[in-house]
Amino acid sequence: MTDRQRSAVSRASSYTAIAQDVGRSSARTVDPSSSRKKVALVGHEIRDHGGMDRAVTELLRRASDQVEFHVISTELSDALRPLVRWHRLRIPRRPFPLRYVAFYVVAGIRLLWLRVDVIHTLGAIVPNRVDVATVHACHAGFVRATGALAPAGAPTLRRINTAVSRLLSLAAERWTYRPSRVRAVAAVSTGVFQELQHHYPGVRIEITPNGVDSDRFRPDSDVRRGLRQEEGVDPDQYVALFVGGNWDHKGLPIVIESIAKGRAMGSPIDELWVVGSGDKERLRSTAVRHDVADAVKFFGPRVDVERFYKAADLFVLPSLYEAFSLVLLEAAASGLPIITTAVHGVDELNAGRGVLVVDRTAEAVAKAISDLRADPKRMTRLSQAGRAQALSYTWASSVESILRIYDDLVSESAAITT
Repeated sequence: MTDRQRSAVSRASSYTAIAQDVGRSSARTVDPSSSRKKVALVGHEIRDHGGMDRAVTELLRRASDQVEFHVISTELSDALRPLVRWHRLRIPRRPFPLRYVAFYVVAGIRLLWLRVDVIHTLGAIVPNRVDVATVHACHAGFVRATGALAPAGAPTLRRINTAVSRLLSLAAERWTYRPSRVRAVAAVSTGVFQELQHHYPGVRIEITPNGVDSDRFRPDSDVRRGLRQEEGVDPDQYVALFVGGNWDHKGLPIVIESIAKGRAMGSPIDELWVVGSGDKERLRSTAVRHDVADAVKFFGPRVDVERFYKAADLFVLPSLYEAFSLVLLEAAASGLPIITTAVHGVDELNAGRGVLVVDRTAEAVAKAISDLRADPKRMTRLSQAGRAQALSYTWASSVESILRIYDDLVSESAAITT
């Protein structure tokens, strides 16, 4: 561990000592007669950048007329600020372990001064007793499923940073996910539900699945043709799509290697489009090492990501762990056949047999791509089944599941006080 990392851990320890005092109490009142519930929503950064951010953004957009949200975060999208009361926190941005613990303490202190009906946190991120915590990633489940604190393929400093952050998250989960500290835990998939049952028995768990905008993410032949023309891709060329950050975790090196394996098998993809942020130079070097640099295009983060779903032929995500991946839902809603690993959310999405589940190896991914390319009818079946299943996951129903929890918790509090 570097001197910088040791310093960060030392500072984190001092914050933790303060946190123990903060966690002893939390001031709030319940007013069931109020027309709008007051909810303190606590999250690190709330921006519409996908994943957990998208789910929170939809909640604030759709429910702000019913709920008076007090958002405690370090960042908040400009479009959301008129809808809520924002309590901005100013804490160090780096390194992440210090940022995590600083937020844990400062957000906890800020909560003490808010008088609300419900405290809703996005994970175990404050020491206070809370009403509901939404779990988009169970860190205890991640470690049990993967046997590691961080992906082995990442650079050393990043692995250390990730491992320290994971240990802090595990400690926070063990403190928060107990009946005495949280009244309800909201899991985004049945897989996360089962993990929480295993690691944190006795806590009340509800399922609040993610949703997808099926109008934005849908097949569109005109968009497909237009983007392919922009990128110089012929209509009959075969394009695979990868969307997401945290590239080692989500398996981008495996996908790049699978291109080389596919070429050796005589059934290659013509291009791999990568949308999202990551260590582009390192992954470009990976493509060069496998002699497939000509096939890999990096587009960076995009606000028009739906265009890429519509223009590709299939979606590949050999991820190490997911709670319920939004990009899988978006790909399915866009009518793309999906190749992925046995991560959480796949069971729900694969009820209509719209997903091809493979081992997390380049050989398995290459074979799956080859098999699908050789069987257009199977690709069509996967496409149709995946979209049909994705349509059942709407943001309206996702938000409604959260609002029901608010109603239940407020009613229960009112019953206790009368």
